[in-house]
Amino acid sequence: MESKLIRKSKNELVDGWCWSFASPEDKLYHDTEWGIPVHDDTRMFEHLCLECLQCGLSWNYVLQRRDLFRQVFHGFDIDAVAAMDDKQIQQAIEVTGMLRSPRKLAAIVNNARCAQQVREELGSFAAYFWQWTNGETLFYIGHEKGGIPAQNGLSKRIATDLKKRGFKYVGPVNVYAHLQACGIICDHNKSCPRYAYVQQNFPCRQAKRQGEK
Repeated sequence: MESKLIRKSKNELVDGWCWSFASPEDKLYHDTEWGIPVHDDTRMFEHLCLECLQCGLSWNYVLQRRDLFRQVFHGFDIDAVAAMDDKQIQQAIEVTGMLRSPRKLAAIVNNARCAQQVREELGSFAAYFWQWTNGETLFYIGHEKGGIPAQNGLSKRIATDLKKRGFKYVGPVNVYAHLQACGIICDHNKSCPRYAYVQQNFPCRQAKRQGEK
């Protein structure tokens, strides 16, 4: 996320750090959510869904329609989304301002049903993702300086496993973005206040870069 943003002029810096954001929603998302560890199943599922919906679109497009997505998908409650049938999916597509992609919307419902199976197996959908890092947020060496990859070895392994479980729109790029969003990977720049916030308030460890592209 931050590696794609444009640095402002020096007279706009605050405490040595500032970025240019695409919209107020984009800035709010960065300052309050992106990279902050998530352990709630509903929020974990929402993050994954937003990455699926974003595929091929701008992230700001998704953020601008986030409230609409929440309305259409019952606040991303896993059980409520899993219960949606074809008629309800079609009704969702016809909502004013909604993303016109039957495949993506159907994939969200499919993924909710897969998430139910994961939850039944592990007791928590969020626990599925955190098991890959033993509950710790990863700070990859060198990422704090920029040059963030689109995918890495961890996202490839998780993507492969998710696909085996029946999930859709979960390639290694989408999964990497999801891991960043829900705080399993912290890719904030070291000069960003959120970098220190995560380190000081959550279990973390440094990790060597692996399989990055």
